[in-house]
Amino acid sequence: MIKGLKRFNLFRALSLTWIFIPFQWDYLSNHNFSPRSIFLLNAIFTFSAVLFEIPTGIIADKIGRKKALIIGGLSMSAGCCFFLIGGAFMSMGYFSMANIFAALSMTLISGCDSAYLYDLMAAQGALHIYPRTEGKSTAWKLIGNVAGGIVGFLIARISIEWTFIATAIITFTASIVAALLPDARIIVRGNLHTHLSESFSIVRKSRVILSILFYSLFLFPLLRVGIFLDPPHASLHGIKAEYMGLAFALKDMTSALASYNAGRLIKNIGSGMILIILPLVAAISFLIQGAIHGPWCYLLYLGPAFSLGLFSPVIRIMINQAISESSRRATVLSVEGMFRRTGYAFFSPLIGWLLDVHTLEVVFISLAFLGLSAAGISATIAMLGNGIAREVRQNAERITVETPMTGINSDSGKLPCTFAIEANSAARKDEL
Repeated sequence: MIKGLKRFNLFRALSLTWIFIPFQWDYLSNHNFSPRSIFLLNAIFTFSAVLFEIPTGIIADKIGRKKALIIGGLSMSAGCCFFLIGGAFMSMGYFSMANIFAALSMTLISGCDSAYLYDLMAAQGALHIYPRTEGKSTAWKLIGNVAGGIVGFLIARISIEWTFIATAIITFTASIVAALLPDARIIVRGNLHTHLSESFSIVRKSRVILSILFYSLFLFPLLRVGIFLDPPHASLHGIKAEYMGLAFALKDMTSALASYNAGRLIKNIGSGMILIILPLVAAISFLIQGAIHGPWCYLLYLGPAFSLGLFSPVIRIMINQAISESSRRATVLSVEGMFRRTGYAFFSPLIGWLLDVHTLEVVFISLAFLGLSAAGISATIAMLGNGIAREVRQNAERITVETPMTGINSDSGKLPCTFAIEANSAARKDEL
């Protein structure tokens, strides 16, 4: 049993449970924001996330992942306050601030939580079960979203404003849970310039990480755009806004099941094949929605939901296994986050423009082509499969994690200072 894992999973279940997400479109529409303006706010959120990714990764490496997770929860609570103030004053400025704080929260947590989990397991000599633990832990995050969708359905019937209040309470609670986590004191050598140059050197020299960066650039926008396409799609067929919470809960349950089985799927069919399957499933789903439009097509959103559930755990497993220097881990993971959000920042306003001047069918077909582009990139990654597998094996043999974990052992309060991880052949097979 990994000590501290239950508390960490509880943090993941709370930290990114943003109950207001399914109702954000209607909340902004009720305040006279056009689709183009809504996507502009979403672009502000995404561009802010791009700008924050590297700095927050450095913060997580420099001051500690635990502190970054605490600040991340508090930032979202502040963002919810700005959403409510923006609604009260009908202010684009306050809504923009809300999205900036939300972006700060997400970038402080996303990637940092994965780096924390990897080091938590490395400190306890449990990397041989890391792939399936990462998948199951990600599933807890999605289960939190499922619960949030059901809660949102219940309270949005009273007032959409209450979804922001509930989100603020939940994310504040996540910060409290983060404060109770074992503390991973990463030993960081060198100044800021050295830290950045060595982090980017890790990215530049790794075929695994470079391939994943361009893969994320195309695939992530495809999988996340449904957040803003679901409401107009549902409205077109007379589905009431409050039921969007249940619809999102169904999608998140599908994603959670996919995440839970990520480690098993990697072991059985391999990471390369999964990277090809994910964009193809999403592209086919959107293509059918564009060609045959109707209420039943909403169920096809479960295809992208399945792909989204596998996306983050699979690529983070691959990236973590390609990094041998733990003190640079959060920064390197932030580079991937920057790429995925750069893609979303580019494609999101374009999709908003398409939605303003064309029909949903045109948007869906455009997304299908985006998915096919990602599939082509993933096929290229698969062609590098032997080299990728060899690179991961080499890193598994030399990983040294210098991570004192305080708060794990009730007798001494910490584990030994340095842990050299030597995976046996069976463990390596499980990781790949």
